[in-house]
Amino acid sequence: MSERTKLYYGEETKKALAVLGTAQTPRALIRAYGEVKLAALRAQQETARMYPADYFPFLEQAVQNVIDGAYDESFPLPLAQGGAGTSIHMNVCEVIACAANETYAAAFPSASFRAHPLDHIARFQSTNDTFPTAVIIMVYRELEEIENGVVKLQEQLVKRETEYENVLITGRTELQDALPMTLGQVFSAWSGPVERDRWRFNKLRERLRTIPLGGTAVGTGFSAPREYVFAAEKELRRITKLPLSRSQNLCDQVAHTDSLAECAYGMGLCADNLCKFAGDLLLYTSSLCGEMKHGEVQYGSTIMPDKVNPVLLELIRGKCLECSALAVLTGEYSRGGQLQLNANLPFMTQEFVRMSEDLTTSLGIASGKLTGMLQINSGVMEAHLSSSAALLNVFKDVLSYTEIKSLLPEIEKARIATKDSLADFLEQHTALERNVINEKLDITNLTGYAK
Repeated sequence: MSERTKLYYGEETKKALAVLGTAQTPRALIRAYGEVKLAALRAQQETARMYPADYFPFLEQAVQNVIDGAYDESFPLPLAQGGAGTSIHMNVCEVIACAANETYAAAFPSASFRAHPLDHIARFQSTNDTFPTAVIIMVYRELEEIENGVVKLQEQLVKRETEYENVLITGRTELQDALPMTLGQVFSAWSGPVERDRWRFNKLRERLRTIPLGGTAVGTGFSAPREYVFAAEKELRRITKLPLSRSQNLCDQVAHTDSLAECAYGMGLCADNLCKFAGDLLLYTSSLCGEMKHGEVQYGSTIMPDKVNPVLLELIRGKCLECSALAVLTGEYSRGGQLQLNANLPFMTQEFVRMSEDLTTSLGIASGKLTGMLQINSGVMEAHLSSSAALLNVFKDVLSYTEIKSLLPEIEKARIATKDSLADFLEQHTALERNVINEKLDITNLTGYAK
């Protein structure tokens, strides 16, 4: 922090710092809380005329500055806190009041009006309806960003599904050779969970858009005029450009956080799918398999010059494992709410920030650098398939089970590496005619329904 930076918070924030320690409230939450406050203040002015006409533009500008990040250094509180977010709400109110009063006093030195952080900036509001509203806005935007990342990854996978539709690879179950399939089918299988993630995030955003603004402390709307509540809801939609809707059951909306927990679980499922995808690629690109290649992005060893580490895949896996664990933790925080409020919401918010970072980073790597540099070793794929049980298994309807079992050791001894070599071998060592062998080894018969 620059020595010349002015800090706009007041005594209540200082008290919170003494208890909670110093950190930095996330930018995304500051922005969202500023938008909630701007909507509330405009609704106050529209319905109750709380501020002098010449003062209100300075108040609006102060809140806009909060939204734009001009006062971020005046938000030094961590999310790990008791009080259900009251410390952050106090902080927001103090910064807005202090900044607006300062600029107003400079423009009108003789004017006596000064906004009070609580009597004015928090009028008709509680932490318990404004803080969760800000969190919902923040998470909604995070889901939008994650969904965009999911769409990009799906597009990359579908592109490669088409690109590799005629490349054969060994299909494996329980890490053992099973049956032939195309590499396009492998990428198609990877794109399936990603498509479900895309659908899931779209539905999660639809359910998340309900807000508790206007419920005040316990959802009853105590002290908030009805006209103010409707005006604040309408103004918040206009400011955020999000399809927000005030809950029809504010007591429920203030008391419960299961819709946020549902979002966390959705993020966890996305992380699980990415983890599986990266885990598969770790096997395909390993020295044990070698059918694909993870390009070198940095030196792989301080002692072994010729070694490539799958650092991108390991980074995805590490972040996704963390995201999955945080999703479970978020659910635990959600069910820990009591009576008319869940005081764990700041902790849930902290985990959402971390989960969002994990997922956006992982999706960005998966759809960008990783898929761009991933190389396919079709020669190794063909060699593995041609010498494996997987290709022999397709002859099950023209050779007996016992014959196939006896042929595999001989094929392994012959070191067969291509489909043509396998066809020659089978023509010599079985009663099958060449046209039958070729038909069975045709790619459409190997990887589709029986004809």
